[in-house]
Amino acid sequence: MKQSVFIFLLVFVCVSSALAEKPNISIVYPENNASVAAVDSNFIFGSVTPGSALKINGFEVPVHRDGGFLAFLPIQPGSYFYEVIAIKGKDTARVIRTINVPLPKTSFDYNRLKIRIDENAGERYALSSGEIFRFSFQGTPGCRAWASIPGYADSIPMAENFPREQPFWGRAVFGEGAIPDSLKIKGIYSGFIRIDDRVIEDSVRIRYNLRVPDLDYIISYMKYRPSHDIDFDILNLLKLKDSTIGGNSAFHLRINPSNFPVTVQFTDSVQRMRVEPGKGYLSIFQPRGVKAIALGENRGWYRLKLSETQYGWVAKESVMQLPKGILPARSFVKSVRMFSERDRAVIEIPLSEVHPYRVEETDENSISLYIYGADSDTDWLRYDSNDPDLEFIEWSQPEPQLYKLTLTLRRPIWGYDVLYDGTVMKFIVNRPPDKVGSLKGKVIVIDPGHSPDRGAVGPTGLTEKDANLNIALRLEDNLMRKGAKVVMTRSDGIGIPLYDRPKVAAAVDADLFVSVHNNALPDGINPFVNNGSSVYYYHRHSFELAKDVYDRLVAATALPRYGLYHGNLAVTRSTQYPAVLVECAFMMLPEQEAALKTKDFQNDIAEAISKGIEEFLKDYERRTKE
Repeated sequence: MKQSVFIFLLVFVCVSSALAEKPNISIVYPENNASVAAVDSNFIFGSVTPGSALKINGFEVPVHRDGGFLAFLPIQPGSYFYEVIAIKGKDTARVIRTINVPLPKTSFDYNRLKIRIDENAGERYALSSGEIFRFSFQGTPGCRAWASIPGYADSIPMAENFPREQPFWGRAVFGEGAIPDSLKIKGIYSGFIRIDDRVIEDSVRIRYNLRVPDLDYIISYMKYRPSHDIDFDILNLLKLKDSTIGGNSAFHLRINPSNFPVTVQFTDSVQRMRVEPGKGYLSIFQPRGVKAIALGENRGWYRLKLSETQYGWVAKESVMQLPKGILPARSFVKSVRMFSERDRAVIEIPLSEVHPYRVEETDENSISLYIYGADSDTDWLRYDSNDPDLEFIEWSQPEPQLYKLTLTLRRPIWGYDVLYDGTVMKFIVNRPPDKVGSLKGKVIVIDPGHSPDRGAVGPTGLTEKDANLNIALRLEDNLMRKGAKVVMTRSDGIGIPLYDRPKVAAAVDADLFVSVHNNALPDGINPFVNNGSSVYYYHRHSFELAKDVYDRLVAATALPRYGLYHGNLAVTRSTQYPAVLVECAFMMLPEQEAALKTKDFQNDIAEAISKGIEEFLKDYERRTKE
């Protein structure tokens, strides 16, 4: 009996030992059946049992001593899979991870005429006089193309855009990666029309037309192509004599419709105006109640006429149309008065309406306020002669309905704000804190990025929200030991909404704002050559802080210099104080993830950010005395 029990235990121990040795595979990215936006290569990362050997699709992949791995491997369009094999001793584990790689857009061949229209169905445009409207489609290369707008214009010429190497934003921002094939294809035809005063009330669709060219056109076409890109298969088009095809745009047009122009009023508490629908910001922090005239619409955006020659775009859902007959905002600026307060200078501009505006930092000691819809009747500019910062106020009228106020300061800009008290605009210039060269007494808001969302995730499962918090808590301790007053946007895993984080800084009258993050890459960018530490700012007055923190950070981490960036980020757009966002390391690299788990690395980063802040304050004091 005892012998049987001994044999049973021996077998149990052996089996358990064997099971314990069997390697485990955990893939963090990509998820199974995910669609990836890569072109010809992409990364896969996760972890295996430490000490395992790893192969993915036949490639040997290094494994960190913690078990984390990262590979950047070729992929193919369509349904594609990674075969992940981990070997530890005599045991093997195998996992299949399937991904979907979108088929790239390619050029059409010359064997038949074809048109493809990629526009979103149901989009509507209301165009106004003077506007230039652009349109395009993909078709068989080398043909003649034109468009028509029924009842408005016939035979609008369209030209083929020759394929060429083009800057790809992803490569410019994140580093080397393949250029999407969509930038290289032939047969993209584009055209435009300038809208005149005629009216089309009912919705119409543009008619696209494509015709087989004659031999003379083909010869001319080949003449203007780059010599290395001539495709003699284009001669196949001559077999398709007198062939013409057409297709309608997916969107609908109205031209100078009767419901435009119309005055709209901003309804969001803070609104942004853009240079084009969904594109870059023209101006931020427009308050509720702003009025402007909308000339038309484009894919859910209103086109605003701001002054004689300047236009902006605003999302339709963030404004309301006012009844016909209500005029857009119009004011004549009679006087400007300055009030000097302990921690700020306040410039008051009495207006008749709540106007849209834009602020521009022209240099470190000069700042301009542009008020759209306002004209000068300015007879008085009243100074507070005791103010320590304001040196000179100057108004100008660059064009009708655009009033410009420029402030020249004795010290570099620290921060500013624009508020309305009724219809009185208050342009507030914040002073630097007392004894600016020292950390002591400075109110610094530290924002550990993310939470409740987890942010990026490392190969072994470390979440960015936790990595950020670990660093931020050490930064808090470091700054407080040096005499700063630190306010955390969160001190645990319970976070607050993204757009509420700058509100914390405003509520405590922050002197500085630092958001702590760790980085990741978009699909298709090689993480082995594109990684390291980086810092982001938005406004010019935050640049020196970003630069000083960046220099200290890369010295402390010994990671590659991944870049000092202007970044359009929610937490860096606040204007009242210098604000930066710090990307300390890359979560997806096993070595950097492992370092982020250690107290030494966290302390190094915290000390570097703290020293960068100290250097910025001392440098600001020095620049003030020059």
